[in-house]
Amino acid sequence: MPRKVTDKIIERKKLIHDFLKKHGPMPTVELVRELGLSHSQVFYILRLLLREGKVKEERRGKMAYWVALE
Repeated sequence: MPRKVTDKIIERKKLIHDFLKKHGPMPTVELVRELGLSHSQVFYILRLLLREGKVKEERRGKMAYWVALE
């Protein structure tokens, strides 16, 4: 994880959070497909948002769905 939060990270955090608020719960793979980012990019941002309390992870069987909280 980078130590410095860059403008690109801030932009992606907003993009993913807004997308989840608009479209509802969705798994990482769906976010990757819809946003055109790599799996590692999306997962990294989701973990940052999770730590900030802006998203939560819901387990549905083997799938994890991400839900926007704010």
